Amino acid sequence: MILNPIDLLSALKARWRSAALVGGILFLMIAIAAFLQPRQYMGTSSLMLDLSQTDPTEDGNNQVRVDTESIVGTQTDIIRSAKVVNAVAKEAGFVDALPAELPAAQRIQAAAARVRAGLIITTGRQSNVMQLQFLDPDPEVAAKVANLAAKIYMREQVELRASPARGSAKWFNEQTADVRRRYELAQKRLSDFQRAHDIIGINRMDLEAEKLKNMSYQLTQAQAEAAAARSKTGAGSVSDIEGSLIVQNLQEQVATQAGQVSELAKTLGPNHPGMVAANARLRELQSKLASARGSQSAAVNANSVAAGRREGTLRSSMSEQEDRMIRMSDVQDQLMVLQRDVDAARQTYDTVRQRFNEAELKSQISQPNASLLDEATVPLLPAKPNILLWLVGGIALGLVGGVAFVILGEIVTPRVRSASGVAQATDVDVITELRPVPARTLWFHKQQEAA
Repeated sequence: MILNPIDLLSALKARWRSAALVGGILFLMIAIAAFLQPRQYMGTSSLMLDLSQTDPTEDGNNQVRVDTESIVGTQTDIIRSAKVVNAVAKEAGFVDALPAELPAAQRIQAAAARVRAGLIITTGRQSNVMQLQFLDPDPEVAAKVANLAAKIYMREQVELRASPARGSAKWFNEQTADVRRRYELAQKRLSDFQRAHDIIGINRMDLEAEKLKNMSYQLTQAQAEAAAARSKTGAGSVSDIEGSLIVQNLQEQVATQAGQVSELAKTLGPNHPGMVAANARLRELQSKLASARGSQSAAVNANSVAAGRREGTLRSSMSEQEDRMIRMSDVQDQLMVLQRDVDAARQTYDTVRQRFNEAELKSQISQPNASLLDEATVPLLPAKPNILLWLVGGIALGLVGGVAFVILGEIVTPRVRSASGVAQATDVDVITELRPVPARTLWFHKQQEAA
C-alpha cells in the first residue's frame, strides 16, 4: 500500500498520540544514551609557527623560503615523534601511573600510546597557527598534557636545530689542530728555504731587480765622472790648475811683489836691506805658487784615479748582481711554490676556523621556530559527547520514528481517509466528497439563524 501525502497527513492527525509516544520514547533513549556516555574533555594550546624558517646567524640575503605545507607537515611529524610523545608521557605522569611491576619499556610504550590516542593536531587553511588538543576524562589532565606537548615540542625543536650545529662545531674543532699543523709545516719549509738561500721576503726578486737598476744608474754617473776626471788630466789640466782660486791669488801676489821689486830696483842697490827683503818675499810667493800648482795637479790626478776606481767597483758589483739574479731565477720559482703552499694552508685554516665559529654560534640558538600563542586552560564543558548534537539527533530520530510508526500502522491496518484513498482502494472514480462541517462554522450559522 502506497500512501499519498493527503492520506499520510490524515493518518498523522488520527494517530498523532501514538507517533508522539514513539518519538518521545526514541528521544528519551537517545538523551539517556548521551548522558550515560563517558565524558571527554579537550585542552587546547595554540602555537604560531615561523613559516619563513629563518636562521638568526645568517645574512638575510641567504635565507631560504620553504613550502608552507612542508613546514607544517614537518612540525606535525616532530610533535608526533616518539621523542616528543615519550617526553610528554613522562612529564605528565602517565608512566608513573602504570604498575611498577611492568618493564620500563612497556610502561613507556603504554603511556606514549595514551598520549597519541588523545593528541589531536589541527592547522588552519592558509594559516601558520597550529592547535594542539588533548582529550581526556580529566579536564585538568587534558589542559596539562596540551601545554606539555607545546612546551616539549618547542624545547625539542631547539635541540633538533642546535644538535647538528654542535656536531659540526665539534668536528671543525677537531680538524683545527691538523689544519694548523699543516699550515705551520708549510710555513717552516718556506722559512728554511729562505734561510738556506739567503732570501728575505717573497718579493726578493723584485728587490734584487730594483737594486740592479740602482747600480746601473750609479754606474752611468760614475762613468760620466771618470770621463770628466780623465779629461782634466790631459790637455785641459793646465786651465783647471790655473783656474784654481788659490793659484790665481798667489799669481796676483807674485805679480804685485814683482812690481814692488822693480820699483825698488830703480832707487836701491841689490844689497840694500829693503831690496834683499823684497826679493826674499818674491821668492817665497813664487815657491808657494809652484807648490799650489803641484797640489792642484795632484788633486786632479787623484780625482781621476778615484773616479776610475769607483767605476770599476760599480762594474764589478753590477756583474755580481746580474749573476746573483740569474742564480735566483730557479730559486724564485721554488720559493713561489712554497709560498703558494703556505697561502693555501692558511686559507684552509681560516676557512675551518670560520666554519667552526659559525657552527658554534648556531649551536647556541635558543629560540624555536614557534611561539606559544594560547595556553590551554581547564575546560568546563566536555568535548565528547556533544550533548546538544545528541539531543538534536534524538529529536530528528523521534520525528522519523513517529512518522515511520504511523506508516507502519497504516500498512498493517489500512484505513480509507480520503477520496483518493477510496478511488485507489476500489478502483472506482469518486464523484464527490462530503466533508463534515467544522464546529466553528456550524456555530456561526446557528447564530445567524437565531438572529
